[in-house]
Amino acid sequence: MTTTRRLVHCTLPPELVREPVLHGLVGASGAVVNIHRANVDIEAGVAWYLLELSGVVEEVDRAEGWLQEQGIKVDRIADQRTGTDQGG
Repeated sequence: MTTTRRLVHCTLPPELVREPVLHGLVGASGAVVNIHRANVDIEAGVAWYLLELSGVVEEVDRAEGWLQEQGIKVDRIADQRTGTDQGG
């Protein structure tokens, strides 16, 4: 089983700044979410997160896809994989 630690920068559209995005992210995937840095200015309607998503590759991919489906711009900064694939 291959696992990964992926660092992503997420930029939220103004309409999501007041929404519980991280709560939804945790519920939508089995990835572990660690906040490295964030800036949320509700009055200005600006928010971004620097997140580490870790776990089985498929769950981390699901987490990243969920963020994008919400309209969040996701930029991958780093992706460190460990383990081996059990291919045939």
